[in-house]
Amino acid sequence: MGVQAAAARRVLRSQPEVAAEALSAVETSSRDAVGQMRDLLGTLRAGEEAADAGSPGDASTHAVAGSASQRSPAPSLADLSTLVTQAATPTCTVEHTVVESSPGAAQRVPQPVQLSAYRVVQEALANVRRHSTARRATATVRVDEAAGTLEVEVVDDGRPRTGTSGTGLGHLGMRERAQHLGGGVEVGPRAETGYRVRVWLPIDGVHRAPARQEAAR
Repeated sequence: MGVQAAAARRVLRSQPEVAAEALSAVETSSRDAVGQMRDLLGTLRAGEEAADAGSPGDASTHAVAGSASQRSPAPSLADLSTLVTQAATPTCTVEHTVVESSPGAAQRVPQPVQLSAYRVVQEALANVRRHSTARRATATVRVDEAAGTLEVEVVDDGRPRTGTSGTGLGHLGMRERAQHLGGGVEVGPRAETGYRVRVWLPIDGVHRAPARQEAAR
């Protein structure tokens, strides 16, 4: 949001329409961030209340159910278009594509896997805004039901921005999401120019043991 606001300020007089779009993205992003924070706090509060619940019928249990029902739906692959619109800035265009092995394949992916794919795209595009000089970024999601895999790839054409190395927690979060679902991550510079994030996940979200462990079992 800070990057988008700064971009809006730079073009406020020369390109007021572009500035208005950037400020609109800031507004939408801030609302989304507040919603995510409420969801997180609701989840933590529900866990505490569940631990303190004395019996299935007491008031604290009803509070847990109420807090869970009031949380907004988790983002899915269908929400990528909105995410991409918010991620664009006056200096960087962002596009996305969903490639399906058959019509409707993306929406048949279980919700936890869709959410993980969405968060990977969200974090990768946030890193482009924070740390790259990119003028263009693309996010591609490939769903192959026959192979049982979902792949996310985010690439950009920029170079690292001086003084914005980051903490590495974003990449760590991607790896943890992928490993939790039995997938993997490739992150690093592209051969020509720019940066590439590639994450693959099993469509069913089931973590499978390596082949040697299966054979031993």
